[in-house]
Amino acid sequence: MAFRFRRSMKLGKGLRLNVSKRGVGMSLGTTGMRSSIHSTGSRTRTIGIPGTGLSYVKRSNGKKKNKSSGVTSPRNQKMAENEFIVHEYNNYIHAITNMHQGTIEPINWREINNSPEPFSKDEIGPQQKDAAEKYNQYKPSFLEKVFKKLATKKQRELTQAITSAKKADEAKYRKWQQLTELASDVLDGDPEAYEQVIKNSHKFDDMRERSALHVVNPQIVEMDVQVEPKDIIPKKKVQLTKTGKVSKRKMGKSKYYGMTKDFICSHAIWTARCLFASLPVKTCMIHMTETAINTKTGHYEQRVLLSVLFDRDTMNELNVALIDPSDAMDNFRHHMDFRVTKGFRAVKRITV
Repeated sequence: MAFRFRRSMKLGKGLRLNVSKRGVGMSLGTTGMRSSIHSTGSRTRTIGIPGTGLSYVKRSNGKKKNKSSGVTSPRNQKMAENEFIVHEYNNYIHAITNMHQGTIEPINWREINNSPEPFSKDEIGPQQKDAAEKYNQYKPSFLEKVFKKLATKKQRELTQAITSAKKADEAKYRKWQQLTELASDVLDGDPEAYEQVIKNSHKFDDMRERSALHVVNPQIVEMDVQVEPKDIIPKKKVQLTKTGKVSKRKMGKSKYYGMTKDFICSHAIWTARCLFASLPVKTCMIHMTETAINTKTGHYEQRVLLSVLFDRDTMNELNVALIDPSDAMDNFRHHMDFRVTKGFRAVKRITV
């Protein structure tokens, strides 16, 4: 079965854009209290009572009566909602065609490898030491002296706290040990360590199920990334009319395929930046693939839409905030066969 992108994107704290065949919608809020609006005009408000499983849901089609002169008129409210929908639609377009601009925090493996142990393994850990000190300093209160069971309970809690603190110290030391060992292996160019980093890195959360890493050697890696632009690029333009209504029109071929090109090129640059930030490699080859039917066999296959050889030095010289992702491909050796009114055609994978 072909991979399909999620049609939901986080745009900020509590704010999410949802794109479906029915249109574009926005939802805002947190667990227990959430509001959403849709380009169809429907609104939903959900209020939940934590811990009870009970919730109250109110739905409307956006047509509200004006109860007082101080309340915004339905017409103005509807216009504001339409402006919001179009604004967030444009934000969505910007997001999928400018993925390469995202902030990426590089991993300093040498610093991790040289980090000192949190405490000497032959000594008691700091959390256990603190818990033991509280136990030794414990003095029963007046009530605890009168009611011995209270004192016994308190002592048992303090003893359990020492055990928990010891486990916490052991876990902290074990984590440090694992990280420094991993850092050492990464710096040595161990392929298994490279794969472990990519497997566990949050940078690849959104592409984990649709990507595959291959380590060519300690300085070169390649990654296949499956994309399905037909599930991501909107088929229609969403705009405001002069009267403030939401207009949805079929997008022209050149506009659609141009947006598809920017999306795929931007995604490729973003993937390369993530790899360079995660691994100490000098080169990475990115192959952007799509599920398509082989008309000769009638079976679904993965075809390569874009294949790029990125080098770290050139990537570091780019001002990713201002580049055009499609134009930026000229900075690197790449294979791409793109037609303005027909889109991508399959190309061969690039090799070192």
